[in-house]
Amino acid sequence: MAQFGVHALVFTSDWNAASAKAACQTAREIGYDLIEVLIFDPATLDVAATARAAREAGIGLRLGMALSAGSDISSIDPVEAARGEATVARCLEIASELSTPAVSGITYAAFNSYAAAPTAAQRAQVAEALARLDTRAGQLGVKLGLEPVNRYESYLVNTLDQGAELIRMSEARNLFLHMDTFHMNIEEADIAATIQRNAALLGYAHLADNHRGLLGTGAFDVKGFFRALCAVGYSGDYTVESFSPVALSPDLAGGLRLWRQAWQEPAHAARVALEAMQRGLSEARAAVTPW
Repeated sequence: MAQFGVHALVFTSDWNAASAKAACQTAREIGYDLIEVLIFDPATLDVAATARAAREAGIGLRLGMALSAGSDISSIDPVEAARGEATVARCLEIASELSTPAVSGITYAAFNSYAAAPTAAQRAQVAEALARLDTRAGQLGVKLGLEPVNRYESYLVNTLDQGAELIRMSEARNLFLHMDTFHMNIEEADIAATIQRNAALLGYAHLADNHRGLLGTGAFDVKGFFRALCAVGYSGDYTVESFSPVALSPDLAGGLRLWRQAWQEPAHAARVALEAMQRGLSEARAAVTPW
Protein backbone atom coordinates (compact mmCIF):
# COMPACT_ATOMS: atom_id res chain seq x y z
CA MET A 1 0.00 0.00 0.00
CA ALA A 2 1.49 3.31 -1.06
CA GLN A 3 2.35 5.77 1.68
CA PHE A 4 2.81 9.53 1.46
CA GLY A 5 5.93 11.21 2.77
CA VAL A 6 7.36 14.70 3.12
CA HIS A 7 11.02 15.60 2.79
CA ALA A 8 12.57 17.00 5.96
CA LEU A 9 13.98 19.92 3.95
CA VAL A 10 10.44 21.24 3.60
CA PHE A 11 10.77 22.10 7.30
CA THR A 12 14.48 22.57 8.03
CA SER A 13 18.02 21.87 6.88
CA ASP A 14 19.31 21.93 10.46
CA TRP A 15 18.53 18.37 11.59
CA ASN A 16 19.11 18.05 15.34
CA ALA A 17 17.14 16.63 18.25
CA ALA A 18 14.85 19.64 18.58
CA SER A 19 14.21 20.26 14.88
CA ALA A 20 13.74 16.54 14.20
CA LYS A 21 11.10 16.34 16.91
CA ALA A 22 9.26 19.40 15.60
CA ALA A 23 9.39 18.29 11.95
CA CYS A 24 8.21 14.76 12.70
CA GLN A 25 5.34 15.98 14.86
CA THR A 26 4.22 18.56 12.30
CA ALA A 27 4.37 16.07 9.45
CA ARG A 28 2.31 13.54 11.37
CA GLU A 29 -0.26 16.14 12.45
CA ILE A 30 -0.73 17.17 8.81
CA GLY A 31 -1.39 13.54 7.91
CA TYR A 32 1.84 12.19 6.46
CA ASP A 33 2.83 8.55 6.89
CA LEU A 34 6.56 9.20 6.38
CA ILE A 35 9.28 11.79 6.65
CA GLU A 36 12.46 11.54 4.60
CA VAL A 37 15.70 12.54 6.29
CA LEU A 38 18.64 13.56 4.10
CA ILE A 39 22.01 12.28 5.28
CA PHE A 40 24.48 15.07 4.53
CA ASP A 41 27.30 13.28 6.35
CA PRO A 42 26.70 9.89 8.01
CA ALA A 43 29.23 10.79 10.70
CA THR A 44 27.15 13.74 11.87
CA LEU A 45 23.62 12.33 11.74
CA ASP A 46 22.22 11.85 15.25
CA VAL A 47 20.74 8.41 14.65
CA ALA A 48 19.33 8.01 18.16
CA ALA A 49 17.60 11.42 18.10
CA THR A 50 16.19 10.70 14.64
CA ALA A 51 14.78 7.37 15.75
CA ARG A 52 13.33 8.90 18.92
CA ALA A 53 11.67 11.79 17.08
CA ALA A 54 10.00 9.48 14.57
CA ARG A 55 8.92 7.01 17.23
CA GLU A 56 7.39 9.67 19.47
CA ALA A 57 5.52 11.23 16.55
CA GLY A 58 4.34 7.87 15.23
CA ILE A 59 5.71 8.50 11.73
CA GLY A 60 7.79 6.29 9.45
CA LEU A 61 11.27 7.16 8.24
CA ARG A 62 12.86 7.15 4.80
CA LEU A 63 16.49 8.05 4.12
CA GLY A 64 18.07 10.03 1.30
CA MET A 65 21.69 10.86 0.56
CA ALA A 66 23.97 12.52 -1.98
CA LEU A 67 27.68 11.88 -2.37
CA SER A 68 30.00 14.90 -2.34
CA ALA A 69 32.82 15.80 -4.69
CA GLY A 70 35.33 14.46 -2.17
CA SER A 71 33.50 11.15 -1.81
CA ASP A 72 32.72 10.24 -5.40
CA ILE A 73 32.39 6.59 -6.40
CA SER A 74 32.96 7.57 -10.03
CA SER A 75 36.19 9.48 -9.34
CA ILE A 76 39.38 8.45 -11.12
CA ASP A 77 41.12 9.08 -7.79
CA PRO A 78 41.00 5.69 -6.01
CA VAL A 79 41.03 7.33 -2.57
CA GLU A 80 37.99 9.48 -3.38
CA ALA A 81 36.21 6.53 -4.97
CA ALA A 82 36.85 4.32 -1.93
CA ARG A 83 35.66 7.11 0.36
CA GLY A 84 32.44 7.35 -1.64
CA GLU A 85 31.81 3.62 -1.45
CA ALA A 86 32.44 3.65 2.31
CA THR A 87 30.00 6.55 2.68
CA VAL A 88 27.21 4.66 0.92
CA ALA A 89 28.00 1.54 2.96
CA ARG A 90 27.67 3.53 6.19
CA CYS A 91 24.35 4.98 5.04
CA LEU A 92 23.11 1.44 4.42
CA GLU A 93 24.09 0.57 7.99
CA ILE A 94 22.18 3.60 9.27
CA ALA A 95 19.12 2.46 7.32
CA SER A 96 19.37 -0.88 9.08
CA GLU A 97 19.86 0.76 12.49
CA LEU A 98 16.75 2.90 11.93
CA SER A 99 14.73 -0.05 10.59
CA THR A 100 14.06 1.81 7.35
CA PRO A 101 13.72 -0.25 4.14
CA ALA A 102 16.28 1.63 2.07
CA VAL A 103 18.53 4.58 1.44
CA SER A 104 18.50 6.28 -1.95
CA GLY A 105 19.63 9.35 -3.83
CA ILE A 106 22.78 10.31 -5.74
CA THR A 107 24.55 7.11 -4.73
CA TYR A 108 26.56 6.54 -7.93
CA ALA A 109 28.52 9.81 -8.28
CA ALA A 110 28.61 13.21 -6.59
CA PHE A 111 26.09 16.03 -6.32
CA ASN A 112 28.31 18.12 -8.52
CA SER A 113 28.51 20.01 -11.80
CA TYR A 114 30.81 17.96 -14.04
CA ALA A 115 32.68 19.40 -17.02
CA ALA A 116 33.00 16.16 -19.02
CA ALA A 117 30.99 13.01 -19.60
CA PRO A 118 31.89 9.85 -17.67
CA THR A 119 34.07 7.34 -19.47
CA ALA A 120 33.25 3.69 -20.06
CA ALA A 121 35.91 2.85 -17.47
CA GLN A 122 34.18 5.05 -14.89
CA ARG A 123 30.83 3.39 -15.60
CA ALA A 124 32.41 -0.02 -15.11
CA GLN A 125 34.08 1.17 -11.91
CA VAL A 126 30.76 2.38 -10.50
CA ALA A 127 29.01 -0.86 -11.51
CA GLU A 128 31.66 -2.86 -9.64
CA ALA A 129 31.23 -0.67 -6.54
CA LEU A 130 27.45 -0.99 -6.71
CA ALA A 131 27.79 -4.77 -6.94
CA ARG A 132 29.71 -4.77 -3.66
CA LEU A 133 27.22 -2.37 -2.08
CA ASP A 134 24.36 -4.56 -3.32
CA THR A 135 25.89 -7.48 -1.43
CA ARG A 136 26.23 -5.35 1.70
CA ALA A 137 22.63 -4.17 1.41
CA GLY A 138 21.48 -7.78 1.20
CA GLN A 139 23.45 -8.66 4.33
CA LEU A 140 21.78 -5.77 6.18
CA GLY A 141 18.29 -6.52 4.88
CA VAL A 142 17.89 -3.11 3.20
CA LYS A 143 17.92 -1.77 -0.35
CA LEU A 144 19.85 0.91 -2.20
CA GLY A 145 18.19 3.33 -4.61
CA LEU A 146 19.66 5.20 -7.58
CA GLU A 147 18.03 8.56 -8.19
CA PRO A 148 18.59 9.95 -11.69
CA VAL A 149 19.10 13.71 -11.43
CA ASN A 150 19.44 16.42 -14.04
CA ARG A 151 22.66 17.19 -15.88
CA TYR A 152 23.36 20.28 -13.78
CA GLU A 153 23.43 18.33 -10.51
CA SER A 154 25.37 15.21 -11.52
CA TYR A 155 26.28 12.97 -14.44
CA LEU A 156 26.36 9.19 -15.12
CA VAL A 157 22.65 8.74 -14.31
CA ASN A 158 20.32 11.45 -15.61
CA THR A 159 17.48 9.17 -16.81
CA LEU A 160 15.70 6.05 -15.63
CA ASP A 161 17.13 4.11 -18.59
CA GLN A 162 20.68 5.00 -17.54
CA GLY A 163 19.95 3.95 -13.97
CA ALA A 164 18.46 0.66 -15.12
CA GLU A 165 21.49 -0.05 -17.28
CA LEU A 166 23.82 0.54 -14.33
CA ILE A 167 21.76 -1.82 -12.18
CA ARG A 168 21.97 -4.47 -14.90
CA MET A 169 25.73 -3.96 -15.19
CA SER A 170 26.11 -4.54 -11.45
CA GLU A 171 23.90 -7.67 -11.58
CA ALA A 172 22.24 -6.38 -8.42
CA ARG A 173 19.34 -7.84 -6.46
CA ASN A 174 18.90 -5.08 -3.90
CA LEU A 175 19.07 -1.95 -6.07
CA PHE A 176 16.12 0.04 -7.36
CA LEU A 177 15.28 3.20 -9.28
CA HIS A 178 14.27 6.26 -7.32
CA MET A 179 12.16 8.61 -9.47
CA ASP A 180 12.16 12.38 -9.03
CA THR A 181 9.70 14.36 -11.12
CA PHE A 182 11.74 17.59 -10.97
CA HIS A 183 14.63 15.87 -12.72
CA MET A 184 12.44 13.72 -14.97
CA ASN A 185 10.70 16.84 -16.21
CA ILE A 186 14.09 18.07 -17.45
CA GLU A 187 15.71 14.89 -18.75
CA GLU A 188 13.06 12.37 -19.86
CA ALA A 189 11.66 12.57 -23.40
CA ASP A 190 8.50 10.66 -22.46
CA ILE A 191 7.83 10.13 -18.76
CA ALA A 192 5.01 7.60 -19.19
CA ALA A 193 7.08 5.56 -21.63
CA THR A 194 10.18 5.40 -19.44
CA ILE A 195 8.03 4.40 -16.47
CA GLN A 196 6.59 1.54 -18.49
CA ARG A 197 10.03 0.42 -19.73
CA ASN A 198 11.52 0.40 -16.24
CA ALA A 199 8.47 -0.64 -14.19
CA ALA A 200 10.13 -3.69 -12.65
CA LEU A 201 12.89 -1.58 -11.05
CA LEU A 202 10.83 1.33 -9.70
CA GLY A 203 10.93 1.54 -5.92
CA TYR A 204 10.39 5.11 -4.73
CA ALA A 205 9.17 8.48 -6.00
CA HIS A 206 9.90 12.11 -5.22
CA LEU A 207 7.06 14.43 -6.24
CA ALA A 208 8.15 17.95 -7.12
CA ASP A 209 6.74 20.50 -9.51
CA ASN A 210 8.90 21.99 -12.25
CA HIS A 211 9.70 25.01 -10.04
CA ARG A 212 10.09 22.93 -6.85
CA GLY A 213 7.60 25.23 -5.14
CA LEU A 214 4.03 24.41 -4.09
CA LEU A 215 3.15 21.05 -5.62
CA GLY A 216 0.38 21.31 -8.21
CA THR A 217 0.93 25.00 -8.98
CA GLY A 218 3.50 24.60 -11.76
CA ALA A 219 3.72 23.11 -15.24
CA PHE A 220 4.45 19.49 -14.32
CA ASP A 221 1.64 17.01 -15.09
CA VAL A 222 1.23 15.56 -11.59
CA LYS A 223 -1.97 13.72 -12.50
CA GLY A 224 -0.37 12.20 -15.58
CA PHE A 225 2.55 10.96 -13.47
CA PHE A 226 0.17 9.16 -11.11
CA ARG A 227 -1.73 7.68 -14.05
CA ALA A 228 1.48 6.35 -15.59
CA LEU A 229 2.49 4.69 -12.32
CA CYS A 230 -0.95 3.23 -11.69
CA ALA A 231 -0.91 1.80 -15.21
CA VAL A 232 2.16 -0.32 -14.39
CA GLY A 233 0.95 -1.32 -10.93
CA TYR A 234 3.48 0.72 -8.96
CA SER A 235 2.87 0.31 -5.23
CA GLY A 236 5.82 2.18 -3.75
CA ASP A 237 5.84 5.33 -1.64
CA TYR A 238 5.58 8.99 -2.68
CA THR A 239 7.48 11.77 -0.96
CA VAL A 240 7.08 15.45 -1.74
CA GLU A 241 10.00 17.82 -2.27
CA SER A 242 8.87 21.44 -2.08
CA PHE A 243 11.65 23.85 -1.26
CA SER A 244 11.96 27.49 -0.25
CA PRO A 245 14.95 29.44 1.13
CA VAL A 246 12.86 30.35 4.17
CA ALA A 247 13.42 26.85 5.59
CA LEU A 248 17.00 26.23 4.47
CA SER A 249 20.51 27.40 5.28
CA PRO A 250 21.98 29.93 2.84
CA ASP A 251 24.57 27.39 1.65
CA LEU A 252 21.97 24.74 0.87
CA ALA A 253 19.58 27.21 -0.72
CA GLY A 254 22.44 28.34 -2.93
CA GLY A 255 23.41 24.77 -3.77
CA LEU A 256 19.86 24.09 -4.90
CA ARG A 257 19.72 27.43 -6.76
CA LEU A 258 16.69 28.62 -4.79
CA TRP A 259 16.81 32.29 -5.61
CA ARG A 260 13.09 33.01 -5.02
CA GLN A 261 10.85 32.56 -1.99
CA ALA A 262 8.53 29.84 -3.31
CA TRP A 263 6.46 29.96 -0.12
CA GLN A 264 6.69 31.38 3.39
CA GLU A 265 5.17 28.71 5.63
CA PRO A 266 6.49 25.10 5.64
CA ALA A 267 3.35 23.57 7.14
CA HIS A 268 1.20 25.21 4.45
CA ALA A 269 3.47 23.88 1.70
CA ALA A 270 3.28 20.40 3.23
CA ARG A 271 -0.53 20.51 3.43
CA VAL A 272 -0.90 21.68 -0.18
CA ALA A 273 1.40 18.89 -1.33
CA LEU A 274 -0.38 16.16 0.61
CA GLU A 275 -3.73 17.21 -0.80
CA ALA A 276 -2.31 17.23 -4.33
CA MET A 277 -0.81 13.76 -3.93
CA GLN A 278 -3.91 12.26 -2.35
CA ARG A 279 -6.13 13.73 -5.04
CA GLY A 280 -3.81 12.74 -7.87
CA LEU A 281 -3.43 9.13 -6.75
CA SER A 282 -7.14 8.72 -6.03
CA GLU A 283 -8.15 10.04 -9.44
CA ALA A 284 -5.51 7.94 -11.19
CA ARG A 285 -6.65 4.76 -9.49
CA ALA A 286 -10.22 5.44 -10.54
CA ALA A 287 -9.23 6.10 -14.14
CA VAL A 288 -6.58 3.46 -14.83
CA THR A 289 -6.63 -0.32 -15.04
CA PRO A 290 -3.10 -1.70 -14.48
CA TRP A 291 -1.81 -3.82 -17.32
